[in-house]
Amino acid sequence: MTTTLDAIRDPAAGPDEPSATPGRGPRGAALASLLPLAAGLTGIAFTLRFYGVALPTTLAFAGWLTAGVALPGLLLWRTLRGRSGWLVADVVAGAAVGYVAEVLTYVAARAAGLPLLVLAWPAGMIGASLLVPRLRKAWRGCGERAPALWSWSMLAVVGVFCLRSIRMFRSHGLGWPVSGPLDADTPFHLALIAEAKQHMPMQAPWVSGEPLVYHWFVYPEMAATSWVTGIDPLALLVRLTPLPMFAGTLLLVAVLARRIVGRWWTGPAAAVVTMLVLAPDPYGWPHPDGWFGFGPYEDGSVFRLIAWTSPTQTFGALLFAAAVLLLLDILDGAEDVEQGGSAKGRWALFVLLLAGLAGAKAPYLPLLTGALVLVVAGRLAARRGLHRPALLAAVVTGVLTVASTVLLYGGGANQSLVVEPLATMSGFATVAGTWTGYTGPGTPAAHAWVAAGITVLCWLFIWGGGLALGRRALDAPVLLLAAIGVEGMAGVLLFGHPGGSQSYLIVSARPYLALAAVAGLAAVVGTMTWARGGLLALAAVAGTTVVLLLRTVDGTRPAGDRLGWELGRPYVVLAALAVVVVAAGLIRRDGRILAVAIAMCAGFGLPTAYDQTAAVVTDTARGGWRAVPRSEQVAPDGRTSAIDRDTWNAGRWLRRHAAPGDLLATNAHCFGVTPAGGRCDNRRFALAAASGHRVLVEGWGFTNSTYERAAADGVLPWFAAFWDPARLAGNDAAFTDPGPATIGVLRDRYQVRWLVADTTAGPVGDLGAHAQERFRAGKLTVYEVT
Repeated sequence: MTTTLDAIRDPAAGPDEPSATPGRGPRGAALASLLPLAAGLTGIAFTLRFYGVALPTTLAFAGWLTAGVALPGLLLWRTLRGRSGWLVADVVAGAAVGYVAEVLTYVAARAAGLPLLVLAWPAGMIGASLLVPRLRKAWRGCGERAPALWSWSMLAVVGVFCLRSIRMFRSHGLGWPVSGPLDADTPFHLALIAEAKQHMPMQAPWVSGEPLVYHWFVYPEMAATSWVTGIDPLALLVRLTPLPMFAGTLLLVAVLARRIVGRWWTGPAAAVVTMLVLAPDPYGWPHPDGWFGFGPYEDGSVFRLIAWTSPTQTFGALLFAAAVLLLLDILDGAEDVEQGGSAKGRWALFVLLLAGLAGAKAPYLPLLTGALVLVVAGRLAARRGLHRPALLAAVVTGVLTVASTVLLYGGGANQSLVVEPLATMSGFATVAGTWTGYTGPGTPAAHAWVAAGITVLCWLFIWGGGLALGRRALDAPVLLLAAIGVEGMAGVLLFGHPGGSQSYLIVSARPYLALAAVAGLAAVVGTMTWARGGLLALAAVAGTTVVLLLRTVDGTRPAGDRLGWELGRPYVVLAALAVVVVAAGLIRRDGRILAVAIAMCAGFGLPTAYDQTAAVVTDTARGGWRAVPRSEQVAPDGRTSAIDRDTWNAGRWLRRHAAPGDLLATNAHCFGVTPAGGRCDNRRFALAAASGHRVLVEGWGFTNSTYERAAADGVLPWFAAFWDPARLAGNDAAFTDPGPATIGVLRDRYQVRWLVADTTAGPVGDLGAHAQERFRAGKLTVYEVT
């Protein structure tokens, strides 16, 4: 294998690298190489146990992840691609392949009414690899292990993520209260897991019969795991499933860094930049977290709890990283792969991963298509030659993008991004300006441009190392990373969406911007030594110190006519310092000084991550490690969970007593409490989530028909009216005016079997005279229709 930036070096270990551990070395060395893995798994198991997941449950989950996903995926990866030479690459990329195969197998098995047939995938792959002679080579690795320093460094990075996850564990229970009162997403995800567990093809279970136009592949994955292991879907959603997916993404980022640069140290560096180097926050005055992040300006942070609140994004990130790793082989154009495999095998794996990405998260295929087109165009313009592998990959990816848009996303007309420049800066709480009133609805357009300028400056601080690549940026693999990053940044600046979904573009691109930045650092740092590594660390500390000093002189929230200058002033100071150091490097033509500048600018963003990590410790010290104090989880309307206690108890009862295909009806349709004269927030998924059943009409948020109605009425999607008023009227009449006629409509026309009456949602008539009362939970009563 050749590397992009340093082809003359041994890709396994250069003179500036710690030695990899040979696989056939002493038994003690082999055991020592497993210590970081053992320490990490033990720590995670104890953490999960502390937050309510019993050890047998964790072991069951780990067993299926190993035997049902990672091992068969690894065997398929090695069979088609060949052994990479690094066990960690084969395991994690194989797990990504295994996830896709698991999802596709489960979808077919669930559609056939035999969900446990998902076991045929691992059994068939493992069995074939044992019985077919030419497939047995997939069991043999190359024996190369990562250096101990690399392993312990990656363990530390993953450990920081696990510490950050405690905020999620404290605010989301394995029983009631399920989640915070303002969190509509958790019930949404939980309802879709239940839907995938019982039905295929899937619908929006909170509006029976409404097609599911969404990236939904992660839900069959969790449903399959639940069927095989018996683990409750809620535990999978808020404790187990995102952990290995996010950790696997970080590991693949580290593998990609070494694959691109050829140096082991770049792996942990890329992981740190991906997760911890955020938008600098030099403001000393307090400001709340934004909608999509906690930095003062949008930076696509994956350190926020998006890994948990958006399992679709986390799943897609893992598959995308594996696809990019495979794509590097394709772009290199090598006819064979180390230790077996074939060009056709690589293409087959690539198509399989793209098929998984098509339904995992919508932005990834368009991002990759655009990036490959840019690679083709860039190489054609710079070298006047057509890069045929990139062109073919672009065609394949483009075809699958169009196919997924038509088949999975209804053409994308109602939920897609729209061209709305600077919508992120002017309309969402992701920039400091919205906390001071400088930007927002009704403010001058020039204010959004100022916020956009500061945002771009923050991006230069974080990923400016990519500018040091020079001519090496034209190498196809590096150009691919840069193109993905540029698309993500451009998407945030140019597009808008009512739900802020344009931010997912930079979230998706962030790891590849980090890789380009670290590759640029490696290009100018020269041979890495302990002394140079220490110098770069000191530079990062210096950058951190500068930000902390700026906070001490900027402790008052700015206001007044000079607000724009007050917001931008500390960033001008940071930029001036960076320019001075960069200029010194250019004048002296010393790449090492440029490396110091890159490290210093990265240090500007470290305090932001530290603040959020420290907040976990201070919050838990104040309120206890196990759960957020109830007094701190109360919505303005008095709710303490997105699913109220009565709905949770009634739903759990229905889960045990109603048949999987039984349809429910309820008179509760709004998320939260609607004030008199206020608009109904249609994002109510509580009953569908708690019961695991379809509901005739609960809420109607996040559906394609709702987006159509919102566009027609010119309102935000979560305030759009229901598109079928006759159905809604018939549903509600059974509760307000129960009788043979009204209840008969639900029973005979819609096949409703259960009525769930909520007196907090409106008046309820004498349902007991016309249906059999079966369960009462506070202000909710469950009736069976006979």
